[in-house]
Amino acid sequence: MKNIPVTFIAILCLAFTQVANSRELSPYTAHPGTTVFDLPDLKGQQHSLGDYRGQVVLVNFWASWCSPCIKEIPVLKRLKQDLHDQPFEVLAVNVGEQKYRVWKFVKLISFELPVLLDTSKDTFQSWGASVLPTSFLLDKQGRIRYRVQGDTEWDSEKVVALIETLINEEENAQ
Repeated sequence: MKNIPVTFIAILCLAFTQVANSRELSPYTAHPGTTVFDLPDLKGQQHSLGDYRGQVVLVNFWASWCSPCIKEIPVLKRLKQDLHDQPFEVLAVNVGEQKYRVWKFVKLISFELPVLLDTSKDTFQSWGASVLPTSFLLDKQGRIRYRVQGDTEWDSEKVVALIETLINEEENAQ
């Protein structure tokens, strides 16, 4: 019986190590067919990725109970503000929470980004995500180009330069 807590702590440490070691944007090499969804926002309006064709899109999966997610929210807001005049959008996809709880949280923190609801977690799982936050950076054609697990400094010079490179890519490239 005494080994159970030690095993549990070891599993938690391994999980935190995985997130801590994977906070860098990594090129995405998995199957590109996962870049679809049709999700409602807090007002009930449906959003699909096709609606954002021609823009670089950052899809951020998050939850209000997730400390790293909450830490990342101001950074996402700054990134969107810094690139407000560019063809760029941040979509904050809440995972597994009910609409009213998300609405209260968003209102409390003045979260102005588009918030979409994945209450069933189906989209989160179909994109191969298992850790919150997990984010995907898509090019103008809607292809996933980068992925990061855990919170990251989205408004760092390196990341902004990468996003600007995607913004400036020719539509017919690749």
